[in-house]
Amino acid sequence: GITFVSGAYSGLFLWTGEIAPTTHRGIVFSSCCGISRFGSFIGPFIFNNLAPITHKAVPLGGLAFISVLCMVGSFLLVETGNERIPLTGQDVEERRKDYKYKI
Repeated sequence: GITFVSGAYSGLFLWTGEIAPTTHRGIVFSSCCGISRFGSFIGPFIFNNLAPITHKAVPLGGLAFISVLCMVGSFLLVETGNERIPLTGQDVEERRKDYKYKI
């Protein structure tokens, strides 16, 4: 569990620096950190209150489903290898104008 959480946080900080333009990077970092703190708060609540009411696989299945959605969403991120990092929102719009998702 701790290994995957550490991996998620390192991915968060690596990808945010690559994807977010300089003008929006602080807001993106703080939003991601706030959402992760909310998740760390709600996780024990889900397991302590939902597990006694339902089958014990339901909370785990729900969290696994959310994890798979995040994994699939990560494959839709724009490739930034060997490209200039966008500095403004206008740079992001220009980059995504002719971008085709590769699935």
